[in-house]
Amino acid sequence: MSPTRRRWVILAAVVAAVGLVAVLVRLSLPIAEESSGDQLVDGRPYSFVSESLFGNSSWLNYSYRGVAFGLHLWCSVSPGGADVCGNATESGGTSYRYAFSDGLPQVDPGRQTWVAPDVHEAVQYRMGGLVHLLVAT
Repeated sequence: MSPTRRRWVILAAVVAAVGLVAVLVRLSLPIAEESSGDQLVDGRPYSFVSESLFGNSSWLNYSYRGVAFGLHLWCSVSPGGADVCGNATESGGTSYRYAFSDGLPQVDPGRQTWVAPDVHEAVQYRMGGLVHLLVAT
């Protein structure tokens, strides 16, 4: 192989490696979220606060507008991913369980939504560890 061709091959390999690293870094970064706000879920108005689950402990507890939200990383693990599970407990003591699936990184994963049977609280989970804790307004 000529020296010029070898340089081009090396340059192409370096560019490909840099591109791969850039894509992997982008997939590992959390997606920017609003820290709080209002939104409709199934036609019902909720206020929410955002939390990032990763980088914290495996058992997380948050309180928002009188509801205690507990989250557990990971309640089950399989080769294809893991489950994030938890419970929402209202001030009167009523508690509901929920679970979400987390898997391989995606560029723009959608949110998985759980709404309590009494529709007072809800949780939205986005793969990668971003969660909205919602309480009906």
